[in-house]
Order: sequence, then structure tokens, then C-alpha cells
Amino acid sequence: MNKLRLILITSTAALLWVPEIANADVVTDWNTIAVSTVSADRVVNRQSRDMAMVHAAMFDAMNAIRPYYTPAMVSFNVKGYASHEAAAAQAAHDVLLALFPTQQANLDAYLAASLAQIPDDNEHGHRPKYWGIVAGQVAAIAVLSARQNDHAFDSVPFTPLPGPGEYQFTPGCNTTNISVPGWGNVTPFTVSDPDYFPTATRPAVTDPEWLVSLEEVRAYGASDSTVRTAEQLEIGLFYIEPSLPSMNRLARQLVAQEQVETNLAAASKQLLAHARLFAALNIAQADTYIRTWRVKYREHFWRPYTAINSLYPGTNWTPARQTPCHPEFYAAHGTLTPAGITAIQNYRGTDTIDVTITSTSLPGAARYYTSLNQIIEDVNAARIYTGFHYRSTLVRSNTLGIAVANWVNDNMMTVLPEGPLDPRR
Repeated sequence: MNKLRLILITSTAALLWVPEIANADVVTDWNTIAVSTVSADRVVNRQSRDMAMVHAAMFDAMNAIRPYYTPAMVSFNVKGYASHEAAAAQAAHDVLLALFPTQQANLDAYLAASLAQIPDDNEHGHRPKYWGIVAGQVAAIAVLSARQNDHAFDSVPFTPLPGPGEYQFTPGCNTTNISVPGWGNVTPFTVSDPDYFPTATRPAVTDPEWLVSLEEVRAYGASDSTVRTAEQLEIGLFYIEPSLPSMNRLARQLVAQEQVETNLAAASKQLLAHARLFAALNIAQADTYIRTWRVKYREHFWRPYTAINSLYPGTNWTPARQTPCHPEFYAAHGTLTPAGITAIQNYRGTDTIDVTITSTSLPGAARYYTSLNQIIEDVNAARIYTGFHYRSTLVRSNTLGIAVANWVNDNMMTVLPEGPLDPRR
């Protein structure tokens, strides 16, 4: 993880107006903007890297003003009276603009809308808006620099191996659309050792636990299943949506339930805590993605479609929905959702919630939860009901996401031992 000491330089910002944002706080506003913007990245894995960079820059820009935590990625100092809101908005804008330059008009308009909510500086005063903008610009430059040459754009070929247990292309998948075989080589955001977190090896095709899991997905994940209920199919379709947007949306919903602080100091601390939540969530998911793909292309285990049709020839088994184009072990939703959930649990200090969530993959459906862990359980079941994964894989996958998120919580953006600094420079 790169940490840079920087000296602030002056800069300018173009201010435009757009009315679409400003319905929550600056962190959740720009999280919504970021999720929408990164969806333009055709490599789904890379969207997690984009989100981690955006929220690391936002957090570090805000934290630099009156440091309360250690940094997410970069460390520098700025005037203690600088605007947290201006720093956050400028940092998010600048990272997104560097990653998605074709979206400049929208991003510039969103930035103008954010900055328009902040009182203009008195030219004879401390100029908090100006220094907040500068803090955001510096944080964005530093984060973008730190992630240069991180292998996120490398192209690595993949050819399936023959034999039982080996991944084979499933219908609709081939060498041109197989999901980024080299993603496991991307530089991690956390520990530099790509194999730091323990991971399991794929089961033997004679393993009793896997054989039980195979029979379960054969029965419940088939397109013509006679045992799967309507509700189980709904769960399966509900969680086809990628984990990144669903976990960020859940975090925004839970933040929106909080009582808004009115005291200026308490409100600033609350806003910084929100920035830490989204940085922790997205860094954990980004690193979990990297390590999940490392396992997938190390183990290259076969999907249920291949295993069932190989072991039960002539059955013409098909899953409830088309199988994603990458090896089975680990399961991406099985690692990424626990990473996001664990980050939220660490922020809240509890598993208890009271929230109804929606999904873009099943419009009109909603699911009510009183427990965050229940979401992990439903996601695990969903991957069986759609015919994508084995239960034995999912329970092993969960541990990786949990471990990464806990490491982020314990080792990044931790409270400074001396408490918040007061740099009145």
C-alpha cells in the first residue's frame, strides 16, 4: 500500500450547476454517483478498483483536514479549517474524471452542484472552501499515482485443461469473453502478499461433501427443477445483481436511517465516519475480488453445468440462468458479499438491522431483513438456486471476504492513538 507525503499546491475548479444530487450527505451523494459512473467499465472486477480509489481519495482528503484516523492510502496535511464537503466532492470528481474522461460533462455538473451547497469563501477570511477543494485535488492525484501500473489492464489468456474437475467453457463462454483470467495479479490494496489470506483448495471429485453439494445444486438449480419453490427462485434471481452496487446501496440505506448530528463538531465526525465506512467497504471488496480471482484461476474447478452433464450423461441439465464465464471455485458473490457485510457490521458494531432492500436484477421485488448475516445466507442459497455454485464452495468462499474486511478494519483508517489532531496552520 503506497503512502505519500505531499505538499499542497494551489489549483482552481470550474463550477457548474446540476440539480440531481444533494439528497443525503456528500459521501453518500458521491457514492451514488460513483456506482453509476463505474458501471461504464466493461470489466466488472475493475469497477471495484475504481470504487476503492474514489472512496480512499475521499476519505484521505477529508481526514487530512483534522486527522482522526490513519490514512486509507495517502497521507498529507491541509488547513484545519478546510471544508470536509468540498474535499470529498473534489476528490471523488477528480478520480472519476481520470478514470472516465468521457463522462466529464456529468461529473463537472455533479461537482458544481456539491460545491454550490458550500458557502463561498470570504476573500479576507480563512477560505475553507478553497482549501477543501485543494485537499480533494491532492488526494485524487496521490491515489491515482499510487495505483498506476497495478496490472488492472493486463490481458492474460486462458485455456481450459482436460479432465474431471477441470473448468470447461459453459454455454455462451469462450476465450474472448472469459472473465479476466489475470485479475488475481492486480496489486492488492491491503497486504502486498497476494497469498497472505489463507485460501482453500478445490475438492476432489470423490469428496463426499462436494458430492452432496452436487446433488443439491442438481436438484435446486436446474432450469426445470421440481423441488425449488417460487420463493427460492426469487431469491436466486434477486441476487444475480453484482455485489458491488447492492452492498453500497445497503450501506447508503443504513446511513440514511441514522440521526443527523446538528452540532458542528459531531456532524464533521459523523461525516468522516461515513467516509471511512464506504472506503472500508470498497477497499475490502476490491481486495477480495483480486484474491478471489487468484483462487479461481489457480483451482479452475468445473461449474455445475459441466460436472452434472459429465457425471450424468444424457440428462441435458441446464441451470436456471446462464452460468457466468469464469471458474467455479471460489464463488465471487460468496466472497464479495461477506466482505461488504462485514465492513458494515464493523461500522455499526452490530448484526441487527431493520431494512427492506431491492435489486436491479429483479425489479419490483423487495426483501426485508433484521440481520446482516441473513443476507449472506440468502446470497449463498441464491447461487445454488440459479445453478451456479456448490454449497461446499460457498461456505469456503465466505471466510475470505470476512477475513479481508476485518483486516481492513483493524489495520487501515484506525483511530490515531493521540486522538484527533488540531492543525491550525
